[in-house]
Amino acid sequence: MRYLIKSLVPALLLCALYSFRPEERTGVAYYHFSHIRDTTQPSRVWEEDFRLLYGPQQSAYVSATRLRQDSLHRAAFAEAERTNSSSVNMGVYRPVTQEDVYVDANALWVDRTFSRAHYVIKEPLEPIQWQISTETKQLLGHTCQKATGTVKGRTYTAWFTTDIPASFGPWKLYGLPGLILEAYDATGRIRFTCTRIGPDAALQEGMSLTPPADATLTTHTAFHRMVAALRQGLLANAGSADEVTVDEATVNGAQVNTASRKPAVNYPLELPQ
Repeated sequence: MRYLIKSLVPALLLCALYSFRPEERTGVAYYHFSHIRDTTQPSRVWEEDFRLLYGPQQSAYVSATRLRQDSLHRAAFAEAERTNSSSVNMGVYRPVTQEDVYVDANALWVDRTFSRAHYVIKEPLEPIQWQISTETKQLLGHTCQKATGTVKGRTYTAWFTTDIPASFGPWKLYGLPGLILEAYDATGRIRFTCTRIGPDAALQEGMSLTPPADATLTTHTAFHRMVAALRQGLLANAGSADEVTVDEATVNGAQVNTASRKPAVNYPLELPQ
């Protein structure tokens, strides 16, 4: 009996220790993204806010600016319907990123929205050859370590913290032994800066760690081909009785003609491979 008690005590202590381990939960990191797309006009900077929802094995990176803008537009339509108004005040329209990036243990998924439908593109989860330095600095109260690596054709410096043991970061940056709080390319034209870290409240707002279940699986080539074909079809049908046209719009606080030339992009976020 005495031997049995001696055997049970260590086992019970071990069970107690495991029962008090902190649970692996999801969290959300908020990033500010800036990108000089046209090197001939460095004063024109694309800026946008994003949310990174992360868990033990998965992450989802979504434009918070787009979510906020979509919410305001839905509210404007609802108000027009409630008041039976024939006009809708859409406010200021801001160009936003239409891609959401999902990462799991096996692949990277890009969810692209076009014509109110979701299309998912699967990319291989290519290992990033990070070179981790001993250099550190403080970000948001966390000790961060420096790492450098090549991602989608560009060399990035990333600062990650092992205080948050999630191997994820903004956009397609992943694979470090901690959450990436800051990253920028070698020229400084592309920058991701974490502004705050919070609990998993984003889940309550409809955000998920997996792509939409109703999305259509496709490839980058097929998606671009479909977009080009649909746009050509719209141009061919211009002037039809069912067409709705917009003569003017307010973009980033300035009124522009919708027929104006699209800004040049000679420094894309991702280089073709």
